Amino acid sequence: MAQPLRLTIFAACATLMPAFHLAPARMPTAVARGAGITMMPSEATIAKKAAVVDELVVEMEKSMLMFCVRSEGIKPNEMNAMRQKYPEDVTIRCAKNTLVKLAAEKVPKMQGGDALLKRSNYWFFVPEENLREAFTLWDDYVKETKKEELEILGAMFDGQLLSRDELEAITKLPTKQELMGQTAGLLKAMPQKLARLLNEAGAQRVAKVTKQASGQKLVQAIKQVEMKMEK
Repeated sequence: MAQPLRLTIFAACATLMPAFHLAPARMPTAVARGAGITMMPSEATIAKKAAVVDELVVEMEKSMLMFCVRSEGIKPNEMNAMRQKYPEDVTIRCAKNTLVKLAAEKVPKMQGGDALLKRSNYWFFVPEENLREAFTLWDDYVKETKKEELEILGAMFDGQLLSRDELEAITKLPTKQELMGQTAGLLKAMPQKLARLLNEAGAQRVAKVTKQASGQKLVQAIKQVEMKMEK
């Protein structure tokens, strides 16, 4: 009796085993590394970062240079107030350093500033005509608030890194518009100056000729008097 009973129990267990079979857990968005798990970025996150890089590239291409300041220590309302003072052509963004680096790789004139890609920064994208104003506005803000830690760290310009002092020196150079205005003024004044010089030269020539003529007449008169006296 024991043998048939044992066979019956074994057959019943074999029938029930598939019901307790568990499929292995699947982790499609995770990769095990050591003792921890690092989540892989989703497609939406990747697309969002790519969009930010494209936007940064556009700003870099239309700017003469870009400079940065630390975002730490600047309250949102203070930064918003500063944004209102800047011209519309100047863009101010707080972007991740990795994204700024990726964008700069596509714009050679903004390369060379890897030393600035640390901590959290505000980036100022500045066209040539707004360079002096953009620098002065922030420099005055730092002096008024006495927050030296918010001083301009440097700038990316023409493929090289500029210090704050070098950036200031560039802002003192005349802009393209100013040079064009000076050239136009010189060209406009040139005919007037030329005419004045010609008039002065003409007057001098006339005076010289008149003086020569007067001298010749005087010599002739003296000779005539001498001839009369000899007679």
